[in-house]
Amino acid sequence: MFVVLCDLDDSAALWLDARFRDLGQSSLLVTSGLLSFARRRSQWIGREGTRAVVDLGDAGVIDQPDLVVNRLLSPPVAAWQWARPGERDYAAAEMTAFTLSWLAAVPGAVRNRPSPTCLAGPSPHPLRAAVVAHRAGLDVPDADLGAGTSPLWLLEAAVRNAGQAARVFHLVVLDGRIVDADGVEQRVGAQMPEGFSSSIARFAAAVGAAEGLIGIDIVVAGSRWWFAGMTPLPDLMFAGDALVQDLIGLVEKVPA
Repeated sequence: MFVVLCDLDDSAALWLDARFRDLGQSSLLVTSGLLSFARRRSQWIGREGTRAVVDLGDAGVIDQPDLVVNRLLSPPVAAWQWARPGERDYAAAEMTAFTLSWLAAVPGAVRNRPSPTCLAGPSPHPLRAAVVAHRAGLDVPDADLGAGTSPLWLLEAAVRNAGQAARVFHLVVLDGRIVDADGVEQRVGAQMPEGFSSSIARFAAAVGAAEGLIGIDIVVAGSRWWFAGMTPLPDLMFAGDALVQDLIGLVEKVPA
């Protein structure tokens, strides 16, 4: 069984689940709201390891999935909007704790395993991401930070540095490797700079995504490819069926 965890409005997750099904895979789409109202969530820890079962009622039962694609950002606060504030906080804490424990223990392939700061996986502060990218060998634009700085300051700085020829692209990176690298070069209309793929792999490892699925924004101008930000929620459709096949391939690599 494949499981795609997501928020209700995650169109990329809906697309991925549909593609899995089109290719004959047994796939279960689970939104944060559905997970929060599960009929039963159980976890056992013993000498032989851990096991967890999530009973979603009519939607199905998650026992030992072969693959989990996790795109949960946070507990579904909107689903509990009519509860008292204290009850909402308690439910959110319980949901976060279970998701962390559950996905950390799933024996199959999980992309991404959650962290205490972001359920969707690696999500460093943009400033830290920029520093790590620079250390990994990627081109990172100079930027001035201060009060009132735009949330997209890194992308905007990259566009300014690139000048009028700037073009923005999105890369999907799985386990440190750019998915469909040849297709990326075709869309950009230029070859990647020397060492770019290796720098991406070093960056992914440094932010905890050596076994993860992330998105990286770049700004291209001539022969320079500027790092412009990362996200634990890549736009999966940019990588298309090449990504779908790579994810299916992960199942074959998991030890029995």
